Amino acid sequence: MERLRGAADGGDAGAARELGRLLSMLRADVDEQVEIDEHTWPEEQWLRAAVQARPDDRVAAVLLAGRLVQQIAHWSKDPDYAEEHGEDEETLERREAEARALYERVLADDPDDPTARVGLATLVAWAHDGEDNTGGDVLDAEPPYWFYSVELGMGSGSFNHSETVITTDLDEARWALARLLAPVLAEVGGPPLGVELHLFVHGNGEVQEVVRLDDHLDRDGRVDWDAVTVPPLTGEPLPPGHPVGVDHYGYSTDWG
Repeated sequence: MERLRGAADGGDAGAARELGRLLSMLRADVDEQVEIDEHTWPEEQWLRAAVQARPDDRVAAVLLAGRLVQQIAHWSKDPDYAEEHGEDEETLERREAEARALYERVLADDPDDPTARVGLATLVAWAHDGEDNTGGDVLDAEPPYWFYSVELGMGSGSFNHSETVITTDLDEARWALARLLAPVLAEVGGPPLGVELHLFVHGNGEVQEVVRLDDHLDRDGRVDWDAVTVPPLTGEPLPPGHPVGVDHYGYSTDWG
């Protein structure tokens, strides 16, 4: 991360894209100390830098577009919460227009690009509550690719909070989960109570296997990965930036 950040600061567009891709798996930058319910979108500035430096970089474009759609989904859940953070209908419409333009730019170059095609359909479905014919049932669809989904869930009374990280690299999933757990462990000083941790292996449009990570926590509350067997991905991996139903590649959160 330090090497990527140094190169990206120096104007390396490829490093900026990779830094943005990795940061898209976190609720906040690695140096930020935030509450568990905060989400600062640390990847956005780096993906924007990559797109600006290389407008023909399709991966950077779909990654940025996907994060913008995730922001729309995040701020649309609770208008009062959004207003407290300076978000309103105008800011969501701006994101929708920008994401649409990014997807359309990619599709103009490659009409068969699967991530841009499904991403645009997801954006339209979300913006129109799934009623638009071009969106259809895309929000409920499971992509045919293979990927890992790490899910952290916790609740107290009527409040439920969940966080999800979608990636195709197990080391990245471990790294992201450690970052998600850090503020929880700092608060309780040991294995957290009432926290559920699962790792799902997805492939061919369905869940292939479920691993209960909360059954393998050490005395400090961290996952003992040596005690966990995680099956490898055996099919075509999910492309970076690709939607997974309402969620996308990277980090997402939900509460209720």
